Amino acid sequence: MSNSDGAGRASALARLVAELDDLAATGDRAPRDPAELGALLTAAVRLYSGCSENPYGPEALAELKLTPTEACTAAAALLHAQSLTPFEFAVWFSNSRVDAARRHGQEQR
Repeated sequence: MSNSDGAGRASALARLVAELDDLAATGDRAPRDPAELGALLTAAVRLYSGCSENPYGPEALAELKLTPTEACTAAAALLHAQSLTPFEFAVWFSNSRVDAARRHGQEQR
């Protein structure tokens, strides 16, 4: 991929994010169909989990500008979609924190 391709994709992504932010803010043109909303969340989660080098790091987390209600709503929907319990998520969450701490310790060396 050339630099111009990368810049073009970054610009397109920035426009898409701005448009989605506008939709969320106004709500007038926002999709109401659960299938459309589910597809949108699926694509966003796949992009985040597939492209983030450190999804639990401070740089990634700083850009997650959600209310606690929004975060919990999305997290609960994702857990329900996979038939996961809060206990199973807690195990994953504690492991991700340990892994993040290990990575942070290695970066300091």
